[in-house]
Amino acid sequence: LQTLSRRPLSVLSSSSSSIAFDTMTATPPAFATATKPASAANIRSASPTAVRAANQKLGNNNMFSKLWKSHSSSSRNFSFLPLRKRSYSISSVPSLVVRESACSSSASSCDDSISSQLSSASPSARRFSSSANGSGSKLSSSRGRAAIQLLPTYLIDARAITQYSPSTPEGALQLSVAENQLSELPVKGLSGILENTQAGGIGTLGNNKEMRLVDVLSTLASSTIARPYDEGARAMNVFERDMIYYQPTQGVPSVRQAMAEYLQGLLVSPTHPSLSAKFNPDNIVLGAGCNAVLENLCMVLADPGDAVLIPTPYYAAFEFDLVARAGCHIVPVNTLDHHDMSVPSCKVPISPEFYYPNRSSLEHAYTRAVEETGRAPRVLLLSHPNNPLGICYPPSVVQECIDWCREKEVHLISDEIYAGSVYRKERRAEGGGDEGSPTFVSAMALGSDSDTSTATEGEAGLGLGPYIHLVYAFSKDFALSGLRVGVAYTENEEILMPLQKLNDLCQISSQTQLLVERMVTANAIVANDEESDQSQKFVDVYLKANQDNIRERCDTWQSCLDEVGIPHLPADSGLFVWMDFREFLPSLTSGTTEATESLESKEQRERQLYLSLMKEYGLLFTPGMSMRNERPGFFRCVFTAASQEEFELSLVRLRKFVDAMRS
Repeated sequence: LQTLSRRPLSVLSSSSSSIAFDTMTATPPAFATATKPASAANIRSASPTAVRAANQKLGNNNMFSKLWKSHSSSSRNFSFLPLRKRSYSISSVPSLVVRESACSSSASSCDDSISSQLSSASPSARRFSSSANGSGSKLSSSRGRAAIQLLPTYLIDARAITQYSPSTPEGALQLSVAENQLSELPVKGLSGILENTQAGGIGTLGNNKEMRLVDVLSTLASSTIARPYDEGARAMNVFERDMIYYQPTQGVPSVRQAMAEYLQGLLVSPTHPSLSAKFNPDNIVLGAGCNAVLENLCMVLADPGDAVLIPTPYYAAFEFDLVARAGCHIVPVNTLDHHDMSVPSCKVPISPEFYYPNRSSLEHAYTRAVEETGRAPRVLLLSHPNNPLGICYPPSVVQECIDWCREKEVHLISDEIYAGSVYRKERRAEGGGDEGSPTFVSAMALGSDSDTSTATEGEAGLGLGPYIHLVYAFSKDFALSGLRVGVAYTENEEILMPLQKLNDLCQISSQTQLLVERMVTANAIVANDEESDQSQKFVDVYLKANQDNIRERCDTWQSCLDEVGIPHLPADSGLFVWMDFREFLPSLTSGTTEATESLESKEQRERQLYLSLMKEYGLLFTPGMSMRNERPGFFRCVFTAASQEEFELSLVRLRKFVDAMRS
C-alpha cells in the first residue's frame, strides 16, 4: 500500500474489520483503524520492502486512488459528514489490517505477513477495481468528488428551498450566510476622501452627499494619484506598466507596509497604546481570502492527519478549509462539561462562560487527539471574535490558551476576521469577564505583551515567538468578500518561506493590492456643522459607522428575542446572535433522556426543527449541530444578511413561529 507522501505507511494493530484513511489529500496519509483509536503504543511502520511487496502483489502504483474509487462507487451510504468522525471508513477490504503479533519478530516477517494478508484478500480488494461506474471514474478524480461532501449538510437544504424575493414573497428569509448588507448604507458624515497624505493630501469630494463604501472604492479604483508610499509622489496611470508582471509572492512591499500599520491600529493600539512592538511587514503574507491563508498556514504547521483543536461550536466551513487539501484531522474542544457549573435547562439562558476553552477542556481534547491520531495535536484554532457565538473571549481566556499552547508546543492560530466588527467596546455584566473592561483584546497584543522571553533586543515584530499566528481578511469588517484579500502573520521564521511559496497558488492581483493600499491609507473628509474634518483615517470612520449600524440591528433582534422569551447569548461582536431553541425541539423518545440521547437522535430532532423553521415559517438559520455544538436546538442568526425590509419581515415571522409553537 504505497503512500505518495514522504511519511512511512503506518499499520495499526486492531481486530477491526474495517480500515480508514485519516483524510483525503494529494499526498495520501497513513492508514488508521476506524473503530480503534491510534496511539503511540499500537503504531508500527512497515518497511519499504513491505510496501514494495504489497505493490507487486497488487500490481499497481496508485492503490489509494483505485481503492477509493471502488468504495465510493459501490457504497450507497458513503459520507464524509458524520459528526465526530474525521476518517473515511472503507469496510470492503477487511484483510488489509495487519496484526501486531505478525509483525513482532522482524521486518522480513512483517513484510511476509503483509504480503500474505494481501494475497488472501478478496479478488475485488486485490484488484481495487472501480466496479459499478468505470466510465465515471475516468472523468473525475475520487478526491475531487469527495471534496464537495465535506460541505455541511444543511447547505443542501438551504439551496433547495425557494428564498424570499419580491416575486416570491413566501420564500425563506436568508439569515444564515455571514454577509453584511448594512455595508451598503451611506457612511455617516463621509463627504469625501483624502489620498496620499504623505505628499500633502489630495481630496476627492462626494458632491456634498454621504458616500457609501462602493463610492469610495470606485473613486480609489480610478485614481491616478501617486501611491501612498511613493517618495517621488509622481502621478500614475490607473494601470501601471510594472503591474502586468509577476508580483512578490507574499504581496507588494508597500501594501504589506500599509497592512502592518492598519493591523497595528486595529489589533494592538486600542488596548496596548504604549506597546513599542510593531507588526513587521516582512512577516505578512497577503493571499486570496482568509480561508486560503488559513489553509496554507495549517499546511506549513501540520502534516496530513495531524490534529487541529477547535473550541465548539465552530464555523462549519473550517472542516472544508482544513481537511479538503491540507488533510488535517479536526478534534472539537468541547467546553460545556469543563466548568464548575451545570448547563441550565431550556428557557434559561446559557452563560457565555460555558463556551470558554480552559485548561481542562484543552487537556481533554489533547488526549483525544493523541488517541485518534497517535501523535500530539499541532494547532489550536481560535475564532476571536467568535463565529458563531457573536461574542469575544475575555483576555484571561485568550491568555490561558496562549500559555497552554506555548507549554505544549502547540501552535495557536487566532482567526480575528471580525476584529473590526466589535460594536460593544466594554464588557457588560451579562457578557462574561470583568464589567467595563475591553470587550476585545487581540491575541497579538496579549502574545506580545506576555512573552518577553522570545523577543530579541532590537528585533522587528511583536515578539510573539514561533507558536502564535494570525489570520485576518477584509471579507467581514468591510463586507469585501468579493475582493479576496486575506492576511497571515507569523514570526516563525521556519515557516515563512514555505508559506510564501504556497501563496503562489492564491496571490492577490496587483490591481486589487493597489486598491487595498489606497483604501487603508486614505483619510476621510467628514462634514461637520462648521468645517470638514480631515484628520481621521477612512477605515476608522467606516468601521465606526458600520459598528453603529450592526449594534442597532442587533439590539432590535435581541429585543424581539427577549420579547418572545427565547434565550440567547448577549452578542457584542460579529454579525451573529446565538439562540437557544431547545424549547421547540421534538420530544425525546420514550425512555431516553438528554444524558442518554444518541448523536443520531440529536441530529434528527434538530433537523426536524430546522426544516420546520425554514419551510413552514420562512426563517433560514444555521443549525448548531452543523457547527459541532454539544447540545441540539441552538441556532445562529446572521441578522445583517437581510435588507431592512427582509429584516422587519423576519421579526414578524419569528413572533408567528413562537406563538404557533406555544399554542
